[in-house]
Amino acid sequence: MTLIETNFAARADQQRRESGGGSVHPDSEPMPRALVTLTHNSDRRSVEAALQMQGYAVRSTPDATAAEVMLRSFQPDIVIVDARDAYPTFNRLLSQIRRCPEIYVLIVGANSDEQRVTVLRNGADDAVPTEASTDELVQRCQAMMRRPRPKNGGDTNLDPKVLYFGPLVVDLARREMKVNRHPIAATRLEFDLFSQLCLKPLEVCSRVQLLESVWGPHWVGDTHVVDVHLSNLRRKLTERAPDVRFMHTVRGIGFRLADDLLRLAAQDLASSRLLDAHSIESRIA
Repeated sequence: MTLIETNFAARADQQRRESGGGSVHPDSEPMPRALVTLTHNSDRRSVEAALQMQGYAVRSTPDATAAEVMLRSFQPDIVIVDARDAYPTFNRLLSQIRRCPEIYVLIVGANSDEQRVTVLRNGADDAVPTEASTDELVQRCQAMMRRPRPKNGGDTNLDPKVLYFGPLVVDLARREMKVNRHPIAATRLEFDLFSQLCLKPLEVCSRVQLLESVWGPHWVGDTHVVDVHLSNLRRKLTERAPDVRFMHTVRGIGFRLADDLLRLAAQDLASSRLLDAHSIESRIA
């Protein structure tokens, strides 16, 4: 495929002269970031140049491993990828991006209705056929950026609905917990207590804090009831992932997420962004 138009270079020079070589975005606004992973060099360079002319900071690579590194270090707002990486199923890179709802995904090369419907159903935000011009791609990016999504890293009032920690997924809205895609039959109290640890992944939660989060500030009784419920849940979690330690008991204080789980989370894009966000929260506090 080719997205290069013969008059692209001339138009780019004209736009640069008209804009004085600067960004079309005001200095007060953050520069939007785009990651381009198109396979063909000419297509990738063409899209990269067009986005830069519209004031985007752009990184590009055809290599999936390099793209994963850039996702973490560059933290793009938009990722532009080939349809071959998204159809019929998302590759590893896109599967990670799909769990980060603040990142837009634009698919290039979805030529049939069935391809476009499939990639959109799989989680892409937009899809265009091979013959789409660079102008159209840029304007579709612009349209998505006019509907900004909250960024975990900059939001100090985090209210996530689904928490990812490596093999562990905790869906707060549906009150479901899975390890390696296997559902965990947690009781109401087990879920409520453990979800408090997940909502504060870098902190130690005291037994009193955990009890008050579940029963309220007027609860009276033995605080070690927390140990009983979390011990039962730990056994259920370990059955599905014997090599992973999920919780750590802090003697005389309470509980926190185990280092094993946090290390696995740091290797996952969605999980690592959540941890980064909480790290920022703790520094602000």
